[in-house]
Amino acid sequence: ITSSMNVLYKEETDFFHIYKNSLDLMLITSNNISVKIRDFKLNVDIYLFSIVLKNLIDNAIKFSPDSHATLIANNKKIKVISKGDKLKHSLDYYTEPFSQAEKRSDGFGLGLYIVQKTCELHGFKFRYHYENGENHFIVDMSKTLTITS
Repeated sequence: ITSSMNVLYKEETDFFHIYKNSLDLMLITSNNISVKIRDFKLNVDIYLFSIVLKNLIDNAIKFSPDSHATLIANNKKIKVISKGDKLKHSLDYYTEPFSQAEKRSDGFGLGLYIVQKTCELHGFKFRYHYENGENHFIVDMSKTLTITS
């Protein structure tokens, strides 16, 4: 991700395949996740994009008081939503490598950095907003060419 080569191995895949890979990477079942997926095809680096989704879901579960995440996905946006406090800093702060809101023993502060860089490499926008007690992390693919089913 950090090298200047930025080589992607893009393949056409279904979003549901990315979601399943993400769950496999987390080594969990989907019990802590509410899912509203309108399956679609996209052309991405499957491994990197699976890590993006894994990082977003993992953070949502880890930092939510109810250990629950909601995933909403269609061919324009992927949203991972969870209850919790609003971020104390702008999203840019959290997408810097090795940033952590508080010092903790789990993780290195690279999760959202990887999400941001992978989104950039694919031509997607990574956004955040807070609404009604919920954090919304969004991969916006609306201005990117995706293949819809």
